[in-house]
Amino acid sequence: MRRRCLFFLALTLAIFACHNEGRAQGIGDRNRAGTSGGVTGNHIIAGKVFLPDRKPAVGARVSVNGSGFASISQTTDSEGEFSFGSIPKGSYSISVKAEGFQNESEQLTIERFAAAGEAFQLLFNLRPPDQAKAALSGSNPLLNAVSKDAVSKFEKGKEKMSKDDAKGALVHFDEAIAAYPNFAAAYYEKGAAYLKLNEPDKATEAFVKAITIKPDYTEAKYGYGKAQFEKKEYVVAAAAFNDILQTKKDMAEAHLNLGISLFYLKNVAAAETELKKAVTTKGGENLALGHLYLGQIYSQQKKNAEAASELQKYLDLAPKAPNAERIKTAIADLKKQT
Repeated sequence: MRRRCLFFLALTLAIFACHNEGRAQGIGDRNRAGTSGGVTGNHIIAGKVFLPDRKPAVGARVSVNGSGFASISQTTDSEGEFSFGSIPKGSYSISVKAEGFQNESEQLTIERFAAAGEAFQLLFNLRPPDQAKAALSGSNPLLNAVSKDAVSKFEKGKEKMSKDDAKGALVHFDEAIAAYPNFAAAYYEKGAAYLKLNEPDKATEAFVKAITIKPDYTEAKYGYGKAQFEKKEYVVAAAAFNDILQTKKDMAEAHLNLGISLFYLKNVAAAETELKKAVTTKGGENLALGHLYLGQIYSQQKKNAEAASELQKYLDLAPKAPNAERIKTAIADLKKQT
């Protein structure tokens, strides 16, 4: 009994070490790394491509290119969606080509301490050959009715965020809000910047304002949940993620964070259900933390074979995680007890 208690303690410490490793990082904007887990490992680049009429762009060619990284590509599915797994940290250019439309591209940086298995969502709007990129702002519902001056300041803030300058970005987001007080997207990005700076209280204020302006703002709700998670307000965080899943049941990251929140609330059965959904939902195949926490749950339930299997999946997805050696030891001990 004493040996099993010591094993649970060691595995729990390994999980907490992994969870707290990157505490200083925030979720950033939609193209930046989140905080869950704070480990360096494989990541997911996913998203959707739209035609000018907002219908899904089927069969568009999406490519990922990076320094020292072999270019990979695929075509969008029947929903206009794409997903690339096993992407290491680094800077990337994601480009989209479709016959009869201009080529589109986005820059994405996956930082050193990005959470293993974190998914980065991108949206592309295809344009006819004669349409300037600036005109794309009008196709984004969040920018409808926003003054050009406010949009210009907003875009400057996003550019600062893409260069990892959250403090500089805040100046522009505040200017955008001053120019257009009901600028929900600017409040959302402001919250993301504050999370990046590890200021969850200020992030919470910004996300709440964004949701007040736009009650169905899923990204802002997710940001709010992440802010509460960072504050260890797991009851509130769980409620936020659960609210998102009422209308967006296929959001793997929401299932993951709900599951982890429930784990810390000691609601093990519900946590297991959500974590299973996280790793089996489309786009969640590489959410390493889901397997890590499932491993802990199965260890507590004395399901040693299942626990070892889940922890091995975690290591396969995040072989360079800071707790890797401790997890390897835990797997060996579990196998001895099987």
